Amino acid sequence: MDVTERRSIAVIAGGGSGIGQGCALRLAGEGWKVVLVGRDSAKLEATASRIAEAGGRAEAFAGDVRDWDRMGELGASLEQEGIDLLVNSAGGQFPKLAAELSRNGWKAVVETNLDGAFFLARQLYPALRRRGGAIVNVVANLWQKGAATMAHSAASRAGVVNLTRSLAIEWAGDGIRVNAVSPGLTDTPALREEFRGLKDTVPLGRMGTVEEVVDAILFMAGAGYVTGEVLTIDGGLQLV
Repeated sequence: MDVTERRSIAVIAGGGSGIGQGCALRLAGEGWKVVLVGRDSAKLEATASRIAEAGGRAEAFAGDVRDWDRMGELGASLEQEGIDLLVNSAGGQFPKLAAELSRNGWKAVVETNLDGAFFLARQLYPALRRRGGAIVNVVANLWQKGAATMAHSAASRAGVVNLTRSLAIEWAGDGIRVNAVSPGLTDTPALREEFRGLKDTVPLGRMGTVEEVVDAILFMAGAGYVTGEVLTIDGGLQLV
C-alpha cells in the first residue's frame, strides 16, 4: 500500500499482539503513524517501543473497546487531525457448548466483538470523516458457517459482517469505506492448541500467517472502489 502525506494515520485496535501487532509493525515500517488500542498497556507499550526503535511513530492508548466513554476519549483526541484508517482487530472467543454457556460468557464475547466494533467505528467517525478514511474489521471465519462450541463468537462475527455492510451504505457519502477481512486458521499466539490440528482440513494444507492476513487488510484499506465487502483468507477452508 502506497503511503502519501495524506494517508498517514492509522488506529489499530488489538495492536499489542497477533494480527493487530503485525499490521501496526507493517504500517509503521511504511511511514504511517499508528495509534495502538487495547486493554493490556504493557503489550501496547512493547509494540510501540519496537516501532520507535525501528524509527517509526506509534502511540499507545490503553482502553477496552467495550467502554463507550473511553473510546469517546480516543475519538475526541483524534477528531481535529483526523485519521485515514481504522483496523479493528480486537476480539475474543473461547470454546463452550451453547447448553453450558453462561450469560456472562455470552456477553463477554458478544460485547467485545460486536459492541466493540461499533463503539470504535462510531466514536472515530468524525476523525474518519475528516480525511475520508477507511475501516477494516477483522472477523473470524466462523461467521460463514455454524460452529459447534462457538455460537457466541460466530453470532457476534456475523453481526460485525452485517454492521460492516450497513455502515458502508450509510457512510459512503462521507467518503468512508468499510470492509472486512475474514481469516481462517491463522498462526498467532492466541490460537488455541486444539485448533492447530485442524490445519489438515484446509485445502492448502496449512495455517495462514499473520503477514498474509496483514496483506489482505492493507489491500482492503487501499482498494478505493471497494466497500461493504468481506475478503476471506483461509486457504479454501470455507469451501469444504
